[in-house]
Amino acid sequence: MAKSVLTELAQDLTEPFKHVIVGQVDDYCAYLTRIEGAYIFHQHARDEMYLVMEGEIVIEYADGASVSVGEGESLVVRAGEKHRSRSEEGALVLMFKARDLFAA
Repeated sequence: MAKSVLTELAQDLTEPFKHVIVGQVDDYCAYLTRIEGAYIFHQHARDEMYLVMEGEIVIEYADGASVSVGEGESLVVRAGEKHRSRSEEGALVLMFKARDLFAA
C-alpha cells in the first residue's frame, strides 16, 4: 500500500512537461505534470484525461478548435484526436493515460 502526497510530488517538478507517476490502476497510470508553454501536436491510440489542479491550460486541436480548462476542471481527449496542451502562466495537472502511452 502506497500513499502519494501530491503537494510534495509537485515540488519535485521543476521543468515543464516532465512528469512523476502517482499510481496505476489496471492499464492506466495517473501522473502529475507541470505545463508551461506549448507542447507539440500529437495523438494517442487511447483516451487521456487532464485534471487541472492549479492554474489553467488550453487544449488545442489540429482543426483549430481549443478548450480552456481551469482549476478543478477536467477534459477527456479522445483517442485519435490530434492535440497539444499549453499554458501561458503555468499549471499543475494530474493526467490519466494508458500505460502504453508514456512513450508518446
